[in-house]
Amino acid sequence: YGVQEYWIVDRFAQTVEAYRRDEMGRLTLAQTYTRDDELTSPLLPDFACRVAAFFGVSP
Repeated sequence: YGVQEYWIVDRFAQTVEAYRRDEMGRLTLAQTYTRDDELTSPLLPDFACRVAAFFGVSP
């Protein structure tokens, strides 16, 4: 427990759903990224990754 963020990768839809804990400690959908987006996280301030990289395609 104590995980603050989950990423669910859908290889068929080529999306990434980012779930984050709210003020009540519940995981809620914070954002859905498509393959044209850049995935970032407030928990990893220096991290950025093109979602297309998850699927081996050029943006």
